[in-house]
Parts: sequence; structure tokens; C-alpha cells
Amino acid sequence: MAIGTWKRRDALRLAAAAALGLPAAAQAQGGRSVARLIVPYAPGGTTDVTARLLSSRIAEGLGQTWVIENRSGANGAIGAQEVARSAPDGLNLLYSNEVHLVLKFVQRGVPFDALADFTPIARTVRIPYVLVGGANHIRQPDAKALLAAVKQDPNRFSFAGSTLGSVGQLGAAALGQKLGAEFTIVAYRGSGPAVNDLVSGAVSLMFAPLGAVQPLIEGGQLKAFAVTATERVPLLPEAPTMVELGYPDMVFEGWTGIWGPRGLPAEKVAAVHDATAKALRDDEVVQRLAALGCTPILESSGDFARLTEKEQARNGEIAKAAGIRPE
Repeated sequence: MAIGTWKRRDALRLAAAAALGLPAAAQAQGGRSVARLIVPYAPGGTTDVTARLLSSRIAEGLGQTWVIENRSGANGAIGAQEVARSAPDGLNLLYSNEVHLVLKFVQRGVPFDALADFTPIARTVRIPYVLVGGANHIRQPDAKALLAAVKQDPNRFSFAGSTLGSVGQLGAAALGQKLGAEFTIVAYRGSGPAVNDLVSGAVSLMFAPLGAVQPLIEGGQLKAFAVTATERVPLLPEAPTMVELGYPDMVFEGWTGIWGPRGLPAEKVAAVHDATAKALRDDEVVQRLAALGCTPILESSGDFARLTEKEQARNGEIAKAAGIRPE
């Protein structure tokens, strides 16, 4: 649109949004409202990538413009806190992951209640996790031999976690409980640094998000031993599940989802949920998610709410049994 045809109300919206720090290109278009989707992590990770893949389609279904804001820090707590403090008007939403439900068990001073201060709207994608080790450093040929070695001499092995409260940290803690072994678990500031140390041999093993390690598995730098899904993962057909290996409780998956602040009206929850479900049925979206090793989650908002309660309770039990305390 040429500058001379802008209406005064559009200019006022742009000025107001600019004062809030929103990019000018994303401001009100044709009277659309502008909503913020806060991703509490730095750009580039699976959470951020899936948010960007889905947000424009969800916004289109709602007749809105969505602006993604990366508010990283404190393992996701900074961005989540901003949403928790916002008005329940549907214009400030959180796109985060399963770590949101673990924070209070691993981190001091979390400034919100992950259940009471948020309204679950929709989970979006499942993220399979795989037990991997550096191909040049782990000599065991398969998962059975590896787990036997870990049990026999746990001091030889250390585990990486992408962050405090990550699936990597909880999975390693749970495995230690199953094996009756104690080993070092190192929490990193993201999957990237953890994977770098894994390849170099600075750390031995990791329950890692598949999207972060698949290229390195294909390139031969990492070896995949097992997955923590309920079924084998199509991208890693040779890797058995931990269930197959005799550990039925070792089912851990990453996932992402959308929350609103506490008190978000039911009609707004339903609108965002339905637009999200529509986006997750889009063939192109499904194909692009598959390339990341992710699959869509199609469930109700009620199912999401029940899962958050169940998963937080399990996380607390694992952390307590493993002696994990808030840092």
C-alpha cells in the first residue's frame, strides 16, 4: 500500500505497536489485531522453529497478525513470566515446551506456577528423543551392550542435558534409577553446546532431541542407540525403543504447546485451539514437521490440561528420587 493511502487509525496503530517494540512490518493490516506469541528461548531451536512454522497459519485462521518475540533466559522462565502477568485477552500467548512443567523442581525462584498461572490451549508437536553417543568415543556396538556397560561401570559415562529440566536430564536421571547407578549429568545452555561436547567426547551420552542430532547421526559423528518413544521412529528404524529393551517406564518425549495467561476465556481458548488444529492438518506443515522428526499432536485443550498435571507430578517424582534440587 502506498504511504499516501494509509489511514490515520493505521498510523496510530503502528505508532502504538512500535512503542511496544513490535516490528513495523507486522502491525495491524486491514484492521487485524496484533497478538504476541512469546517463545522463551533463543531463535533456531526446535521450539522456535516449530513456532515460526505454525504461527502464520494459526494467525490466518484467527484473522489476526501474530508477532513472534524471543524472550530467552532462565530456562524459559523470563518469557513465561511475561505471559503469566499479561491480561487474559488472547493477545499475549506463550509457545514453550515440556521444560515449562519441570522448572520448579530444578531452578530456584521460578516466578510463577506452571499450572495455576496459565491456561493450556493446545499442544502442537511431539519431539522424539534418542540416546546417542560420540561415534569415535563409545565403543559398545548396540544399546544392550551400552546399558550393560553403564550399569557395570557408571563412572565411565557422563550424560548431557540441553538445559536444567530437559528431557535429557530427566531421562538420564530415570535411567540411573532403573540401573541402580549414579553418573554425572551435565546441564548445558541449549542443545548446541551439549551436542558439540558429545561429538568431541567431553561428555559420553545424551538423550537428545532428534532434530538436533539427526544430521550428525547421518554423517557418522554420532551413533543412535535407542529412542524413548513408545514406538520406533521412522527416521531411525534400526534404533529400538527403551521399552523394547526392557524399560517400560522409560518413555520420554519432547513436545511444544501454546498457553495463555490464567483466566483466558473459553471462547478464546477454543478459537486458538481450532486454528492450531487446522494448521497441524495442513499437508505442507506435516511434511515440514516430518523433516524435523516431529509429528503433530491433535488433542483437546482438556487433554492438554490433564497431561500437564500428570507430567508435572511424574517430573517431581523423578527429580526427588534422583536427588535433583533447585539450583
